[in-house]
Amino acid sequence: MPKPVPVRAGEMLAQAFKTDVGDRVFFAEGSAALGTRARVALEAQASWLKRHSSLRVVIEGYADDPGNPEANAALAQVRAEAVMERLASLGVPADRMRVAVHGRTSQAVVCADQICAAPNRRVVTRIVVPAGPAATPESMSDTAEPGIRPALRRLF
Repeated sequence: MPKPVPVRAGEMLAQAFKTDVGDRVFFAEGSAALGTRARVALEAQASWLKRHSSLRVVIEGYADDPGNPEANAALAQVRAEAVMERLASLGVPADRMRVAVHGRTSQAVVCADQICAAPNRRVVTRIVVPAGPAATPESMSDTAEPGIRPALRRLF
């Protein structure tokens, strides 16, 4: 059984994952196919996650704005599942991952142009930070908010 991860250490690992490895992959319009860049990014994520075996992740699927909300949610689901399957095929245990679907909610950018909206067609792999002073992977909560990058922290 993996050792508990202290909250502060979990936050630092989550930040390191975002800044050092990258926490997202992007998709073409209307597609859930993993392109070359996405596959390379997921290989880096899988390598990092295997080194930090006590952490769990939530794989969050998103879609852009045009179209039917139900279809967008379904596409976001398929995208997130494709990422989860790829990470599992690269050696990340499936029991450490779960999927969350946001569809077209939580847009990264708001615009009518499809080129401008490309950042909305994404999947974010988010490290789940422990809820208490120390927690086991089984008791980790997925309520943590994304952190502020250390370089920006001095601005706030």
